[in-house]
Amino acid sequence: MRDPRADIIEAIRRRDARWLLDKSVEFHGHYCHKVVYGIRASLLALKELGMSATDDEMMGSVVTLVETAGPFCNGVQLVLGTLGGSDLVIRDCGKLAVTLLKSDGAAVRVSVRPEFLDGFVERHPEMKGVFSGRYATISIEGEKPPLSKLRLIEVMTKDIKPEERERLMEEMMERHRAAVLKELEAPDEEMFKVERKRLEFSAFAPICECTVPVVVCEACGEAVLETHVRLRNGRKLCSDCAGEKTPTLIAGRISLS
Repeated sequence: MRDPRADIIEAIRRRDARWLLDKSVEFHGHYCHKVVYGIRASLLALKELGMSATDDEMMGSVVTLVETAGPFCNGVQLVLGTLGGSDLVIRDCGKLAVTLLKSDGAAVRVSVRPEFLDGFVERHPEMKGVFSGRYATISIEGEKPPLSKLRLIEVMTKDIKPEERERLMEEMMERHRAAVLKELEAPDEEMFKVERKRLEFSAFAPICECTVPVVVCEACGEAVLETHVRLRNGRKLCSDCAGEKTPTLIAGRISLS
């Protein structure tokens, strides 16, 4: 049976960031410069650790720590691992940075240089009308950040006739796509800072969820992983029935809810 990730793995091994970017659009939805940074940072981390792909190592012996849950993370997941596979850990620091860690404790952290991020509009002046804030952010006068995606589109198109809206949005997305493709050409040393590290692998080692026992909550009757069961007055309960707040990824941030 052919490996379903064979094409992706081959692109990673030949460091084909353009192919990977095109592939990322299938799940990210559009061309995004931060996805490019995630892909490029991941490829550089592999290179720094002397690896051509994480698949070169035994399954479970490599783990990825990414410091944001935003678009950058989508680029990282395509190259280095997924949340569902347990080999990707999110440290919600709000930074465009990723650390690749091997089972022997060798690790490398790659982060986007702030001066490179801030130079996005200078490199692509055609995007100044959109990314008007510092560090390639969208700043809307009179609006308190962060804005929901629906509100952003509403504000940006409020003075545009409905029949013109789709055409103008397509033009904007095409300009962004062109800028994103140019970002692929930037040298690694201009885009990233690289740090060598030693970390305790056992603290992040991937697990196989199928080895975790399942318990039925004695209140709601739903199946729950044993690792998430809480004991209350002698009863085994899920966190919801136990009245416990749960870490939740909301709008790119992990918080208790």
